[in-house]
Amino acid sequence: MNIKVLTFLFFFSVVSYLLYPYTNSNLDAITDLETEKEPPTKSKQCDPDIAPFYIYDLPDRFNLGLLNNCSYIDRWKDMCSYFANQGMGQPFTKPNWYNTYQFTADMLFYARAVNHPCRTYNSSSALMFYIPFYASLYTHVFSHEINLTRRDALGVDLLEHISKQPNFRRHGGHDHFLPVGLMAWDFLRNPEEKDGKNSHGNKFLTLPQLSNVSIPIIERDIYIGKNQFGIPYPSYFHPKSKAEIRIWQNEVRRSKRTHLFSFVGGGRQKGHGSEKFRTAVINQCNNTENCILVFCKYWIVTWDAADEILGAMKRAHFCLQPPGDTWTRRSIFDSILAGCVPVFFSENTAYKQYTWYIPERREDWSVLIGPDQLDRIEEVLSQIQQEEVERMREAVIGMIPHVTYMHPNASWTEIGPRDVVDTALVELTKRMRARIQA
Repeated sequence: MNIKVLTFLFFFSVVSYLLYPYTNSNLDAITDLETEKEPPTKSKQCDPDIAPFYIYDLPDRFNLGLLNNCSYIDRWKDMCSYFANQGMGQPFTKPNWYNTYQFTADMLFYARAVNHPCRTYNSSSALMFYIPFYASLYTHVFSHEINLTRRDALGVDLLEHISKQPNFRRHGGHDHFLPVGLMAWDFLRNPEEKDGKNSHGNKFLTLPQLSNVSIPIIERDIYIGKNQFGIPYPSYFHPKSKAEIRIWQNEVRRSKRTHLFSFVGGGRQKGHGSEKFRTAVINQCNNTENCILVFCKYWIVTWDAADEILGAMKRAHFCLQPPGDTWTRRSIFDSILAGCVPVFFSENTAYKQYTWYIPERREDWSVLIGPDQLDRIEEVLSQIQQEEVERMREAVIGMIPHVTYMHPNASWTEIGPRDVVDTALVELTKRMRARIQA
């Protein structure tokens, strides 16, 4: 071979060897800029009923950054501890039980989804797109802002940011979802409202960019919320395994039910939409030995009394669930956790809200008290045969896994039944696939 060619090949080999680490490093850097690296292989495969979903990497001001303002949420109480541990709150002495605030569903949803086996880090392989906005924190933090433009600004900024993304523009948001941990009415202020002192909430859910986005939310607007889907309020239990769930189910199954019914809650002022329900419930509970009443003053932060609340529910066959400030209440899911059959006074409290999570036949797991029965609650409940009560209670106990937010650190191989997040993802997948087929 020509000596010049051999010399060239020798020097080329030496230079390539010396430069390889730097060129390889630069290529890695470029790749990192283009796509997020896949995490280590997960131990559990994706549920075939859940489509691959992509989570947007939003600027911190839309989620975690809002935690910096937690001390300003309530004027009378420091709320920061309730948002600790990814939204679970402060731990109790019993493992995986937490003092969970009722309005952290969006935080808990994200904590469960971020390590989900069906999450994809490649947006081109995703069928669904998750917008991880802490909507409940946003509303809490800015609720006292009198200037309505400033009150609405963060939500407006978020949707301007998302609507510019190619994945959003491709289908106009039809394949996107955004979980919300507050009631819909907190986000439906009339856009024409000008009075910041006397107006409630923000206009987030009225913004046109969300018209096609699916909104899993703890209370949907049953009249206009066509793209809103009810998800459970968080309760205190965040198990890490199916064994923990089974142990708790057996505990509530064995619980001594010493009273016919119970009520945990307070009254409502005269003229309030729920006044007649609350007054009737409290009066009848006070006038019988068959009821356990845990009376909560209107302004008290009642979720702090977990032992008293769940203790009362575990000793009762039925748990009364009259409307409160709105149609729904967290107590529904506390009562399910305690194996106590919920008693409703309106179809709007659960049947028109949580269709993803409740049995199709309402009589299988609950009781509905009609307007003509409001003044004789005890009589109606006492007429239900014991065998029927036991059958209903077993159905309620069976619902516990599906209305529970599992612990964010739960092992995916140990989870067992689908929890709140898995169930929502299954239903969202059905919705997205149906749209694609259409």
